[in-house]
Amino acid sequence: FRAELEVPSAYRDEVATLQPRVIDVLNSYLRAVDPGDLEDASALTRLRAQMLRRVQTVAGQDRVNDLLVMEFVLN
Repeated sequence: FRAELEVPSAYRDEVATLQPRVIDVLNSYLRAVDPGDLEDASALTRLRAQMLRRVQTVAGQDRVNDLLVMEFVLN
């Protein structure tokens, strides 16, 4: 999994310092996802929304505009 966060320029440094927390919250969430839930066509959209919500909780609602999934590979 690889993603980019869309962050307003005024908050880039602040969000960058929170990167370890962001990675932790995303890893924790992704480990808890049932692989069977990923078979649905809308799975990536739901995952993205859930991950964005968690990142905004860590960083602050107005500090992260979007989470862009760059790569998502299942083994």
